[in-house]
This record gives sequence, structure tokens and C-alpha cells, in this order.
Amino acid sequence: MPMVDYRLATADDASAIGAVHVASWRDTYAGLFPQELLDGLSAESRAAMWAMALDAPACSNGTRVYVAESTGEIVGFGACGGQRDDAMRERGFAGEIGAIYVLRSHQGAGVGRALMSLMARDLLARPLPGASLWVLRENVGARRFYESLGGAITADKEVVEADANFHEIAYGWPDLMHLS
Repeated sequence: MPMVDYRLATADDASAIGAVHVASWRDTYAGLFPQELLDGLSAESRAAMWAMALDAPACSNGTRVYVAESTGEIVGFGACGGQRDDAMRERGFAGEIGAIYVLRSHQGAGVGRALMSLMARDLLARPLPGASLWVLRENVGARRFYESLGGAITADKEVVEADANFHEIAYGWPDLMHLS
């Protein structure tokens, strides 16, 4: 597999991040989400969402996005920042991994692990020593990945989206030092 480089994303990366986001959703959630929801995803709308996040002024709890690049193409990304969920913050998870997506072609090569390590170091430097993330309960591959990184289930919730009910599980790392 070609070399992978990691860096902070810039506003110029928004289109590529949007494309990776949509491609990852379509690969990962096929059969888990209604097909019409997946077909309705737009790389352009995701790019606009990421452009806004990347243009937001940086602050101690602001979102930072990291990208993984291989042969000049973004193959994965991760976003981290201050915790947005009050209940998770009360449980001691001041930081949050808001997103982590890696193209299927680069899964299993350490890209996700490297992104998680970068985000853990970022959060520790703020200092936000613990973090959590939410994952679809049926996303068994991602759940195994988080468990292999020492994540522990800390909560669950039901989400209604596109007239369908889904269950999410929170994984938490009270001490991000071992991820960094």
C-alpha cells in the first residue's frame, strides 16, 4: 500500500472530505440505513458542511479535522473537539471524536488507528484528557475497531432519522494517553 501522510485539514480540503464522507457512509451503512437515505447523500452538501467547520475560528473547544492522504488523494479523515453532549461531559468525557471515516480501500492498514492517535494528542494538548464517540450499534466493524483501541461502552441512545429508528452506542476513553 502506498505511503499515507497525515495533516490538519484546510478549507481547500472540504470537497475531498465531503466525497470521502459520502463514499464511507454508502459502503459502511449499506443494509443498515434505508437505501433511499444513502442514495440521497450529496458530496456537495457534505463538502459545504465541512467547509463551514473548517472556516470556523479555532478555539480551545473548536473542531479540528485531520486528513489522511495517499498519492495526493484524501483517503480518510477524523474530526475532534470539545464534547457536545452534556451527559457525556458529566461522565468525564470532555473531548469528542465527532467523525472518523476511512475509505474501504485503506481500511485495515492503520489509517484509522493513526487518525485516532492524532486526535487523542490534539485533545490532550487542549487539555481534554478523556473523549467519547457515538457509533451505530449495528456497525460491528467499527465497534471492534474501537474496542481494539481500548474504548469501553459508556451509553446508548435511540435516534430517529429519515422516519427510521436507529440505536447508537457511545464508546469512551477516560484517559486518552494510551491512544496518543
